[in-house]
This record gives sequence, structure tokens and C-alpha cells, in this order.
Amino acid sequence: MERRFYIGVGLLLAILFLGLLTGWVMEKKQLPTAELLEQAAQTEDFQSGVQLARQAKDRWRKQWKAVAAAADHTPMDEIDTLFAEMEVFAREEEQVHFAACCKQLASLLRAVAEAHKLSWWNVL
Repeated sequence: MERRFYIGVGLLLAILFLGLLTGWVMEKKQLPTAELLEQAAQTEDFQSGVQLARQAKDRWRKQWKAVAAAADHTPMDEIDTLFAEMEVFAREEEQVHFAACCKQLASLLRAVAEAHKLSWWNVL
């Protein structure tokens, strides 16, 4: 009986630790990508903005599997769709739409980070 208790407590602590670690990693991965997109939206030079947005897209692609393992897929699909739209706006040099798309992407990425933020209510 005593042995099972300690095994159970150990498993619960391991799950708690993994949950906290996942929240921390999710926040640290999403925020730099969102910042790149915000910079891309505010940059006066359109080509520099496109390069920043493509860097953000590359970061997103590299972390996609890890994020997909912990996040709801509805925002993941929306983010993928917005990155595709962003590429079309970049190719067509639609600066206003490109900036709006980058802002929307940044906002969505911040929302994903906030939803997985390392906090006590996300652990519950």
C-alpha cells in the first residue's frame, strides 16, 4: 500500500512537471515568432518586412509538430491559412493587406502563447 502511494505521488509530480514545462516551452516558442511578425507589419521597407515575416514562418514550421502536440488544432489551422495568405500578399506586394495579415498572425500567436502560459490556472 505504502509503495503504491509513493509511486502514485511520483507519477502525479512527473505529470505536473511535464505540464509546467510544456506551458513554459509553448510561451517561449510563440512570443519571438509573434514579435517578428509585429516587426514585419511595422517596417517601412516592404522587402525587409517580407523577410522578417518569412523568418517567422520558418520558425513556425520548425516548431509546428511540438506546438501541435500541445495545442488545439483550430488555431493551428488558422495560423497556417494566414501564413499562406501572407505569402500571397507578399508576392502581389499588397502592403496594407500584408501588414494586416502579419498583425493578425502575431495576435493569434500571442493568444496561443497566453492559452499555454505557465500559470497555476493552466495547470488545473
